[in-house]
Amino acid sequence: MNATSDTQWSHGRLVGSQLGLAMFCLLAIGCARLPVPVQVIHEDQRLVIRIERVAKDKEYAHPISLKAADVARVLKGMSFREQPASWPLSLFGKTAVPERLFQDEELQALAPYLVEGLQAAKPNERVAFALYEPGLNPTYERIVTSGWIAVRDPFFHVDIDYVRSLQPRSPTRSYYPFYPEVPPAPPPYELFFEPQQYWMKDPADGIPAIQFRDYLRTVAPPAEGG
Repeated sequence: MNATSDTQWSHGRLVGSQLGLAMFCLLAIGCARLPVPVQVIHEDQRLVIRIERVAKDKEYAHPISLKAADVARVLKGMSFREQPASWPLSLFGKTAVPERLFQDEELQALAPYLVEGLQAAKPNERVAFALYEPGLNPTYERIVTSGWIAVRDPFFHVDIDYVRSLQPRSPTRSYYPFYPEVPPAPPPYELFFEPQQYWMKDPADGIPAIQFRDYLRTVAPPAEGG
């Protein structure tokens, strides 16, 4: 090997090492942004509730004690619609009517465990959930609704990954409902809350959330022991 070849080979190794380091850094940064599972609050065939650690600058008002009845009332006002997949559809397509996010029986199952999660979570943690329904072939597929909640008083944050989405059963990847993979990737969703005047941007991060304290003052008081 001559001097020119040696130089080219060394340069190639240097460029390759730099590219490898850059890719590693990008992957590390990307992984660092993913929520980290901390604690499973509840898990059965129908429902998973767990605590996830997020960025330190979130500073939620956790731990916080809320009544299950109040959490159910807040979530009952949530609705969603799927956003168009392309801009022509968004301009010329028919606008979908928002659908209710949770049914009453789902709220009855979710609310007590969400309350438990909020009581156990720390300021840099959130409470994630996944609801399961059997698919047409329950052995191989199921219908998933998943997302997370967090409270930065007086704002109640809700976000979703999937809404009644048909997913393959994957017992070896318990994290699947929370971290969408291929296929299918989740479509973008638009969230709403009724009454609309309580759905506003949280000044701390600019993300829409429910001003739940004011909202709860307008509804019937929670039942005893709720």
